[in-house]
Amino acid sequence: MKLSISRLSARDINLIAAVAIVLLFFWGLGNVPFLSVNEARRAVTVREMRAAGGWLLPYMNGELYLSKPPFFYWISLISTAALGSLSEWSVRLPSALSATLCCVGAYLYGAKQGGRQAGLFAAVFLAANAGFSLFARRSEIEMLLTLLCFGSLMAAWQYVFNQGRVGWSRLSYALLGCALLTKGPVCLLWVTAPILAYALIYRDARAKAYLCDGWGWLVAAVVGSSWYVAVSLTLGWGIWASIINEDIVKKIDGQGAESWYAYLQYLAGDFFPFWLIVFVQPRKFWALIRERREAAMLLCCSLLPLLVFSLFTEKHAKYLLPTYPAIALLLALHWAALFEDTKGRWRVCLAIVPYVMLAGFLVFYVFIESRALAYRVDGLEQIATLSAEHPGQNAYSVGEPDIRLVYYMGRPVVPLTIEEVQRKSESPGLLFVQQPLAQELLGLASCKLGEIEPYLKPHRSALLIQLGAHCR
Repeated sequence: MKLSISRLSARDINLIAAVAIVLLFFWGLGNVPFLSVNEARRAVTVREMRAAGGWLLPYMNGELYLSKPPFFYWISLISTAALGSLSEWSVRLPSALSATLCCVGAYLYGAKQGGRQAGLFAAVFLAANAGFSLFARRSEIEMLLTLLCFGSLMAAWQYVFNQGRVGWSRLSYALLGCALLTKGPVCLLWVTAPILAYALIYRDARAKAYLCDGWGWLVAAVVGSSWYVAVSLTLGWGIWASIINEDIVKKIDGQGAESWYAYLQYLAGDFFPFWLIVFVQPRKFWALIRERREAAMLLCCSLLPLLVFSLFTEKHAKYLLPTYPAIALLLALHWAALFEDTKGRWRVCLAIVPYVMLAGFLVFYVFIESRALAYRVDGLEQIATLSAEHPGQNAYSVGEPDIRLVYYMGRPVVPLTIEEVQRKSESPGLLFVQQPLAQELLGLASCKLGEIEPYLKPHRSALLIQLGAHCR
């Protein structure tokens, strides 16, 4: 093993890692149908914006959908236009590209702070991460948001620590404005709040100058508020009341709170086994943070959002994704320092473990994921095939439709009660209904176009029924 490692040059290792990361993020990106409700929400909204030819007002299943700002939708519209069609591949592509750029940024910043080895470890720690690699292959806003927040921080770091010109500060605020257009004001917790904490702790004049950059704040405000102002002028300012209550108030003070340490569990799972390095020569780790202000800033970027989000009642692992580049960099700096000081088997272990983990995630997504999750996607492909044979017909479902159903039926799906289905049974259309059929709908079973099995879960099935005068 020692001999084989020694024969690989630094350039060879970099190349192998880069190829593995690209394959991890892009290989078979569009082969698996949308796996989550959120993925389908983004895709349906992009499809309906694309069909309407409008970029201001997002719609989902025919209804106005302002819960999330539209920057992800705009990037996805560009992606679908460039590729010529809307598909799983085109809507997931922005996430894969964002993840790749995050890894490049982690490598560059890590190499600058701790040498090439630290940069390489940082990139691999990000890629070989359960949460990061998952969202790199999903059509969700979190990975694009992570790139924008990390990019904003990197530009700020260039200004604060490398005596960069004011243009770096303005670039940071421009990216912050784009982050505001991606998920709203919450992005300040990942960018502005950590820099503020660092400035207060160290009384850093450059950090203070960054925070007091009035023109920078103006750039962020203009970019970040542009869509909100345009929508408000179109629909009225009261349009935001319900959204603020649903997306902010309830998440801060809602019901069903998880334990305060839930995020620690999420982080421990995603960064396993790399976080264990903190317990190897911990004094050296804390000395790194005390002696290097860049490392202290990384710690602020890692801990402050963790502390704040832990106070919220609604907890999801993805809420901390924008902190992952900073965490990966911190771990990589310590990992690389130990790697340089260690000899023998421990050195070989530190060299091999990151790449073994990276290879494991690559094998999972290339060979295992589609088979392991077949029960969740096979039915969606059946729905798409059956619906494509009947274009132009209205679509209905008994009860509120799963948004994945809406995407794969290729059209809006109107929810109906059983009584409404009975009234519409003689009008042409496609009806989706899960089995077993209600007693009142048993007569429609003879008009089924096909049976979907499994539907999202093992042993669950559904029917697609052709409504019309001939079916009674």
